[in-house]
Amino acid sequence: MKKIIFLITTFIAFGCNCRGQNGIFEKEVKNATEFMESKIADIYDDRFKTEFKATWHEFGKINGFEFYIIENKDNPISVAYYLGIKEPFEFDQHTFEKEYKANKIKIRASEQFEKDIQVHYPSARAIANRIENSDGTYRCVNTIYMAQPLNRDKESTFEELNSLCKTLVGKLSEKKAYYNFYFPKEIDTTLYTDSRISFFQFDNFSQKRLHHYRVDLVKSREQFEITNQKLFDHLKKEQLQTLEEAIRKWKNENGFETWKISLLTESGVNRDLDFKKFMLGSNGEKKFGFINIETKELKFVD
Repeated sequence: MKKIIFLITTFIAFGCNCRGQNGIFEKEVKNATEFMESKIADIYDDRFKTEFKATWHEFGKINGFEFYIIENKDNPISVAYYLGIKEPFEFDQHTFEKEYKANKIKIRASEQFEKDIQVHYPSARAIANRIENSDGTYRCVNTIYMAQPLNRDKESTFEELNSLCKTLVGKLSEKKAYYNFYFPKEIDTTLYTDSRISFFQFDNFSQKRLHHYRVDLVKSREQFEITNQKLFDHLKKEQLQTLEEAIRKWKNENGFETWKISLLTESGVNRDLDFKKFMLGSNGEKKFGFINIETKELKFVD
């Protein structure tokens, strides 16, 4: 079956490249593009257009192609479509139309959800997604970009967001809801005009977020209750490399030259935002510490 929704892990495993491999796969890309353009035109006339996005490849061998199928209208709905590498090519019309319908519902729901959020946070952007569980029930997974940093008085911010979540779930028929609040490093005053879905695509959105606060709610009888709260950070690769270099310098100067460095993922809501947790390890021995993200100060856990 054709897969339309692409997971981050698949990007990592197989590789996805819309430019670097075009020279190598030029003929294959041309054939796939001509097929998609012809098939979409035959079925839908000028209702949709296609855009080639990327080749999916592993060890120099193509596994498939990614396309966007986009409405020819203002504020269009777009669908990411995976075309498998087989002869002859096959277009799965049923799967595409099912995903198009789901995207349309998601966009309409997201528009209202964003309006509800912006009553409290005018600069926020939001998207609401209704996902089917394995047992046929549904859960709501909501993503909110706050456009302002998470301040050091984060406890009061979390209280406000928890209260907001409990207000918003009153409109839901589902029994589980997840709210993901993302905060940038600095106040974001950009006036975004791109579509909501493209805004939240991983390669775009990953550059904006720094802190991620997640709230899980489950309906018990007639009321939703918060069952889990987590706080993550999303430091960029360059930041992580700088932190590792500072830790490496310290361990080499203090008799831990052969010990390995591991930067650790934390999810506790009470942790200090200024510090990143790490571990030094060697032959079963472990030493835990924290490094200040800005000053590179190190402190260790006894």
